Amino acid sequence: MNYIKKKIASWEVKYGQIGVSGKDNILARELFKNFFGKTFTLETFKGTYRDINFNEKTQSTSLRLSCRSFFKQLRPDDTIYLQVKNEDTVLITSKEPSTFDAVTSTISTTPVKPKFSDKELLEIMVVLTKENQQLRETNSSLFTYKERLEKYENLHKIFNDEKFMEDWLERNIHKAIADLEIIDRQPCITWPKSRLKNRLDFFCVDKTTRELVIVENKVRGNKTTLETQYLSYKAWVTENLNNINEKYKNLNVKATDSFKFVIITDTTDDRLESICRHSKITLILIDGGVIFEEIVPYDE
Repeated sequence: MNYIKKKIASWEVKYGQIGVSGKDNILARELFKNFFGKTFTLETFKGTYRDINFNEKTQSTSLRLSCRSFFKQLRPDDTIYLQVKNEDTVLITSKEPSTFDAVTSTISTTPVKPKFSDKELLEIMVVLTKENQQLRETNSSLFTYKERLEKYENLHKIFNDEKFMEDWLERNIHKAIADLEIIDRQPCITWPKSRLKNRLDFFCVDKTTRELVIVENKVRGNKTTLETQYLSYKAWVTENLNNINEKYKNLNVKATDSFKFVIITDTTDDRLESICRHSKITLILIDGGVIFEEIVPYDE
């Protein structure tokens, strides 16, 4: 395949960039390797844009391409196709390129000689041997990635279970935020004049500042009570600072009314991200239990 098929996600439209991950990441890095470290022209079905570049500072599992003027015109679930047009141009179409078009393009840019000398044939054989070796290495990488992908897909299903995700986070909270340490799981909060009880997911402490941090674990479709939870927990902590500091004094916890609130979730949307940004709530996206992305950073 000499092109990449890409389905647009809502976050890509919002931020004006796309991320190519999974098996397509490996193919894209091979297909566009001559464009890394330089600017190029991006020719699309909505216009031509110059001085574009791939973001090579992103993690090796995802290749990012930013062009706000183009990608913000798209809609979630649109499908686009990326391919090399020439040495200075990347082409994006809305229709899948045909095999005939791809072959014709290659032939038109590569003059065909009717006859080769022995030296030229030898040079061609050397090039073909090298390309064959590269293809073997790429194929080997793809098989390795296929095994990892199958494990990843199984993890993704498992992490839809909120209790499993909570058990896992209790052992691995440092993978989401390195500075956190869990000091209590499912602590119960009560209100003096009410029978209402709430259970938080985790009380944590910031290992650097010793400040209290509340972590809530949210899985698919379980975010409808977020605002109420946040307001309730904030009010309760503010009214019980002395009790909290006394209970966890052996851990040197310093609870204040400016404590941090963290949400770790397997899905996100514009509404959740807006709430978190404006309320200064840290939002961590956990993907299959192996990848974490700070949508709203912890250190902000």
